[in-house]
Amino acid sequence: MQDDDGLSLPIGGVIEDVYITAPVSRGGDGITVYGSDGPVVIRNCTVDLGRWPLDKLDEGISGVDGARAEARMTKVCRVGKGVLWGNGDYPESDAARGELLLEDCIVRDIGRRAPEAQDGVRVIMRRCVIRNWGIGSRFTVRSFGAWAHDGASIRAEDCVFWQDRFLQAGLWGFVVDLANWIGWCWQRRDWNLLHWFLPGVCRGLTASQGGKVSARRCYANHWWIRLQGHQGARMEKREALALMARLESRMVPR
Repeated sequence: MQDDDGLSLPIGGVIEDVYITAPVSRGGDGITVYGSDGPVVIRNCTVDLGRWPLDKLDEGISGVDGARAEARMTKVCRVGKGVLWGNGDYPESDAARGELLLEDCIVRDIGRRAPEAQDGVRVIMRRCVIRNWGIGSRFTVRSFGAWAHDGASIRAEDCVFWQDRFLQAGLWGFVVDLANWIGWCWQRRDWNLLHWFLPGVCRGLTASQGGKVSARRCYANHWWIRLQGHQGARMEKREALALMARLESRMVPR
């Protein structure tokens, strides 16, 4: 992979210690992993595209055509779309091979996709912080945190889902978000009313249209943040604050 300024990133293998402030792929992604790349490790990286207008961007990190990757100690922030695994164009290869592991990662101050999993891919999240999805400066169309649909699955373990405020995109953004969720469900002929009327700001970890999610020992800082499929005791607030502080302190611009 190579950006317009000539920054070279390895194909396959390890992407390490990279601070990305401009789209690397021509499609507007910070990092794109393809199935043909083989297993990829993304380690100690930051994707911060906050100085770019949304119409010049696509994903912070994306996995395409059966991509397999592990992301560790990596931060994605100030993008419209955070992390997408399975892009809708290769449903067969994504269902057969698409996998993503997120460990000790932060996805924050984004519009949506933290992450989004579709077309049968499998995503595991461990000790991740998902904070402030649907934020006004990065909001378009709809908002949500982690969402699995169309046969995909997400499992979250020891993760924090945190919203600083309810009206992240203001009152008008709230209305636009809800209207587009209603439109999405109508288009997909999904008659579950919760899928229609749950605002994006409340969608911490959710599944619909054939997706599956599960969670253990996770934390949400407001009662209205939905963590679908959570089993057992929740993480305590002091543990959540400690995890957030530890990850933020280790992920500083270089």
